[in-house]
Amino acid sequence: MLALVDNLKKVNHILVIDAPNFRQTVSLEDSIYSIGRNTGNSIVIFSQKLSRKHATIVRKNEAIDNNDSFLIIDGDLEGNKSKNGIFVNGRKCDEHELKHGDLINLSDDIRMSYYIVNNTSDNSQGDASPSSGKAERLINRQVGIDKSTSYNFSREQFKQTQIISSEDNHRYDLAKLASLVELSPNPIIEINWEGNITYLNSAASLKFPKLDRLKLDHPILKDLLEKNDHRNGNLLIREVKVEEEIFEQHVHYLSESQLIRSYIFDITERKRAEEILQYQAFHDTLTDLPNRALFQEQLALAIANAHRNQAQMAAIFLDLDNFKKINDTLGHSTGDRILQLFAKRLHTCLRGGDTLARWGGDEFTILLPHIKCVEETAKLAQKLLEEIKQPFEVGEHQLYVKCSLGIAVYPQDGEDPEALLKNADAAVYRAKEKGRDRYQFYSSTMTSQVSEWLRLEHQLHQAISKEQLFLCYQPQLELATGQILGIEALIRWHHPELGLISPAKFIPLAEDNGLIVPIGEWVLKTACAQNKALQKAGLPPLKVSVNLSARQFQYANLVEMVAQVLQETELDPQWLELEITETTLVQNVNLARWTLERLQQLGIRISMDDFGTGYSSLGYLKQFPFHTLKIDQSFVRDLTEDSRDTAIVSAAIALGRGLNLRVIAEGVETQQQADLLRTLQCEAIQGYWLSKPLKAEDLINFLACREKMAV
Repeated sequence: MLALVDNLKKVNHILVIDAPNFRQTVSLEDSIYSIGRNTGNSIVIFSQKLSRKHATIVRKNEAIDNNDSFLIIDGDLEGNKSKNGIFVNGRKCDEHELKHGDLINLSDDIRMSYYIVNNTSDNSQGDASPSSGKAERLINRQVGIDKSTSYNFSREQFKQTQIISSEDNHRYDLAKLASLVELSPNPIIEINWEGNITYLNSAASLKFPKLDRLKLDHPILKDLLEKNDHRNGNLLIREVKVEEEIFEQHVHYLSESQLIRSYIFDITERKRAEEILQYQAFHDTLTDLPNRALFQEQLALAIANAHRNQAQMAAIFLDLDNFKKINDTLGHSTGDRILQLFAKRLHTCLRGGDTLARWGGDEFTILLPHIKCVEETAKLAQKLLEEIKQPFEVGEHQLYVKCSLGIAVYPQDGEDPEALLKNADAAVYRAKEKGRDRYQFYSSTMTSQVSEWLRLEHQLHQAISKEQLFLCYQPQLELATGQILGIEALIRWHHPELGLISPAKFIPLAEDNGLIVPIGEWVLKTACAQNKALQKAGLPPLKVSVNLSARQFQYANLVEMVAQVLQETELDPQWLELEITETTLVQNVNLARWTLERLQQLGIRISMDDFGTGYSSLGYLKQFPFHTLKIDQSFVRDLTEDSRDTAIVSAAIALGRGLNLRVIAEGVETQQQADLLRTLQCEAIQGYWLSKPLKAEDLINFLACREKMAV
């Protein structure tokens, strides 16, 4: 009994080699086996399809009790790979730890099977050995197995089989056990050339219970007899779907025995993983929309169809306006949610057959493969803009998102995908340049405009370091006394080649690419330093006003940055005023209130700029700690005694006086406007009527002259 237990602990590692007109069974007992067509290999297989050293089998974790395992390696141990590789269970691999039932393909017609079997044979028992009885019981358990099948070997047949083994008295038992495909965990099926099933292993019976009933109508056996071109010995590999599962079927047509033998592997999970990877490769994970790669494929197809049918189609670029501010202030999770909701809204506006894709970041693209006319595209673009105007509810936030659209139409705006997309993108730039929140069709003049835009963007990066930026100051006049009460700092850019560049051109660029933050800091530091220099020059102290951009205002360290600038320039905080627009405040009311209160605590004055052009001026005047109210120049430009603008300005002045705010009217250019504002009891004005923006050296002369006039 003890001897039997000891024997059961021992296992044999069997390698069965199948090749045309050749079969070999190897008991793996050595540590290393080299396989190939070179005669110096441990296992020699003469075939030009194999490399000289095609594969190597190495014992892993060698132990006394023989309960170890083996690795199969592509090529030799020096790292030289075979020319065609090795495939284990249908998958190509460089290295694989062998497991019971593994099927290794060295070529399309050279196959090896690996088995681990218990060695329970007794040398003295011969045919009556436990292993022999077990083998016979395994064979007899299968229904319908012909004793002449290739899986049942007599001793005479085994004498013709090459067996490498150090124990000659185990040859029959080991070879018989190794030949039992009953041990394979994968289904193995054999039929003859008449279509009758001659063999099923246990795995096949369990996996395909309907096989006996359906026979050749079963998907696994269907059409096998019709594959006559494979009867010369070629291997057929095909995928078969059985209900919800997918299998890879390796079919061997054995001409000599007129049998068709199938080795079947379940690849359902692999196929599902491949489908997921395929889907992910062409879809955006956040919005679940088609991504750039899939959109470009569909665009190319749509252009080909339009060309063939001599029809029109269109591509639309969408870019969210100022989306980075949402990410910077509310966090990327809120930004991601906005993108998801934005995508859903856009999708509801499209027709069947249209494609919406996420191009990347906050950019989206729309493909309209069939349009009757350009007006049809314009109506859709307007519909998209109207849909987006509705606020987005994200948590506690109610956010308003706007976008710019660029449209290019085939064939007039481009006859290939690259040209069409390039021109749609150029139209987006033009829409932004015109004020955003609009759509724009491409025109041939846009390409040069976009090129100029991109060139300016590149050169703006160097403007600070090359000292091309400078400040001008526009004085502010107190109407009651005629004294200069303050100056507003205005940035200018003098390019060595292009000359003076308007802020209307480069400020939007700086807002888009984020340069507005370092530029804004430079403006603040320069304005404070020059104002301090005016005081040191003996001129009366003046308040200098500096505009804060929307992106700069959302900067997390804004208050600390302002405090540091004041400390470095030694300017008293009471001589600094920061101007904020209503549109800046509306983006995040809570953050705005917190920031303005901290700035006020530093002793800095706060001004609301462009009053009357925002969303809800009265509400913000009540909520925030303002000191000054600046009436936008659009209301001053057409100011006359009986104009509606006069009524608006009069109401704004009264409101400011009621809230104890200093009111300044911007854009005063005529004596008539100045006199009317004085009549309306406006406290202060600024504009070309008083002075154009002055460079720092000219400002000194201007202030000195005003000082003499006052004396």
